[in-house]
Amino acid sequence: MKYPFLPKSNLKLELGEYWNLPLSNGCNAFFVILGIYPKDRVRIFIGMLDEMASEEKLGSDKEYTKILWQSSVHIKTIRECGGLIRGKIQPIVPEEKLDSAGGKFCRVVRGYTTVRWANTDDIAHLKVQRTSGYNVARIVAEKHWVRRQPVHRIADKSGSR
Repeated sequence: MKYPFLPKSNLKLELGEYWNLPLSNGCNAFFVILGIYPKDRVRIFIGMLDEMASEEKLGSDKEYTKILWQSSVHIKTIRECGGLIRGKIQPIVPEEKLDSAGGKFCRVVRGYTTVRWANTDDIAHLKVQRTSGYNVARIVAEKHWVRRQPVHRIADKSGSR
């Protein structure tokens, strides 16, 4: 696969492919493909990596394993958030979530893969897997990486802030 590219469907995507999302502070957040929905060509399961950088690509020498946020999204999310598929990292396994809020037919899932039927402990402790609109990934990244950054104040000559 030649990088970078903008996918129009999920047919040629692979687990572990990632893209950058330009942030308002000039840096980039990174999202990775955690799952590809097999029954249609426009749904993907993504995760936001615990990584922010000024470059548009991830370093190839680092192992990426931590996901800060995950959701099922439409393929247009990549385009709407201003990114391009930049490369591929080692695939990451999504966190376990519930496919519904409980009940007799509730299952534990990892992305689009069913793990098991949910028991009462699962229902009490796991969150329900989410599906997000086109711009939610941008909102989540901005909230986490830009708005949470500590404000460094420089003291003036008198020592006051």
